[in-house]
Amino acid sequence: MTPTQAFRRYCDHFIAGDAAAIASMFTDDGEFIVPMADKPAKGRASIEKEMRQAALSQKNIQVEVTAAIDAGATGFVEANYSAEVVGTGGKLDGTPHRVDFRMVGEITLVDGKIMRLTEYLDRRPMFPEERQRVFTVNRLSPYFGKSVEEGCMEWMVYNNMHFPMVYGRMPFQEYDTLLNGVTLWDVGLERQTQLKGPDALRFMDYLSCRDMSAMKVGQCRYTLLTDENGICLCDPVVLRPSEDTIWISHGNTDITLWARGIVMGSDWKVEVSEPDIAPMQIQGPLSIEVMKAICADPVWELKNYTCMRTTVLGKDVVVSRTGWSSGEGFEIYPLSSVGATDIWDAVKKAGEPYDIMVMGPNIFRALERGVTDISYYTNSGMNALEDLGNKFVHLDVEADFIGKDALKRIRADGVRRKSVGLFIEGPVPRMEWFWDAKDARGNSGVVRWAAHSFALDRSLGIALVDASVEVGDVIEVSHPLGVVKAEVTTVPFVGKSS
Repeated sequence: MTPTQAFRRYCDHFIAGDAAAIASMFTDDGEFIVPMADKPAKGRASIEKEMRQAALSQKNIQVEVTAAIDAGATGFVEANYSAEVVGTGGKLDGTPHRVDFRMVGEITLVDGKIMRLTEYLDRRPMFPEERQRVFTVNRLSPYFGKSVEEGCMEWMVYNNMHFPMVYGRMPFQEYDTLLNGVTLWDVGLERQTQLKGPDALRFMDYLSCRDMSAMKVGQCRYTLLTDENGICLCDPVVLRPSEDTIWISHGNTDITLWARGIVMGSDWKVEVSEPDIAPMQIQGPLSIEVMKAICADPVWELKNYTCMRTTVLGKDVVVSRTGWSSGEGFEIYPLSSVGATDIWDAVKKAGEPYDIMVMGPNIFRALERGVTDISYYTNSGMNALEDLGNKFVHLDVEADFIGKDALKRIRADGVRRKSVGLFIEGPVPRMEWFWDAKDARGNSGVVRWAAHSFALDRSLGIALVDASVEVGDVIEVSHPLGVVKAEVTTVPFVGKSS
């Protein structure tokens, strides 16, 4: 086999998505160098991983070799490459997001195996030349500069802060690393409303639909907060890091102002504040190895939804076994943003042996597992009994909470809507606002979440529909690419190990 024949065979395997076959073509210490990878892939295992991520990130792949020449054990190839990226939702005009380019390949063989394969190409047409600009009307996380260094291209505004969302990668690369490796997220925008004082837990119980009265120090709990009409404010994770302290780690709603307003002029013995705490998430199955390398205490022994105080680099932190991935993972809460970037750097260094990837929240995996996020101003008027988390609405406990009377009336009158999963026909665009839906009886609904599923290779959605809609029903969904059908199903869509 000549070098250029080996290149053609490599292309055939890549088009077929056979990463194992590609890896088998290399020597034990073979090297693959491509501009779109963060670093060269060395060894068959690393090459197979790189090729699997690259191949499954794309579809309709075509490679046209236009010129080839062999010079002994080394060959040179010119080729045209074209493919569609999976999972981005396409461009604003509805056309697919493509990766089309000319390339040159240099390939060297040793005893019929590839010792080195280098691809040369101009990646600039595939990605923006510069990142999105941000404005001073919103705060920066202490890790903002770190996210820029890692190639973040797009942010969204969340809790009046900039939230890193999109890096210059194909979606499947991040999805696969989250499921099989370790990732680091800047979630400094995930603000904590701190309740401190002898009434901290009792006041938390008053704010929450879920009974929090038995919550112990070191526990975390997911819950729903509602207004006086039972409408969802947000769905935070609540931590109790110490006896007289509660943290409401909330989404894109100003819970601190809400709680302060309730406490003002009242008899509650509690102080409400937003402490200088900017969390980071370490998510993925190899997160345990990273935490073992940096934490002074065995945080890896924490059970899900528990937390503990410890130190990293001698700096005080709280670590929780939580995260927006519904898988293995931790959150680190430095007790001050001063020096927080040192902790970030320590996580990065500890993760280097495991190819840690800095990324944003992964909507693809979150949606597969039914993990969502509620904001008061974009909640479609959803009350807590209509949300997927309605099992955490405890109306039959003795204690009162904000919205309880309203939710009791809603229950008595009959809940009119419910949240369901959808298998949506065809590809879906990136969601920029909610999509209208209509069931077979003409009742209106709204699709609130939608994305491609890599696990199921189909489009998924979560919608708020009429309470009469049942699993197996087919509804219509109107999105920017047209009107399509969607089958109603249960949530989550896949199991934890899928």
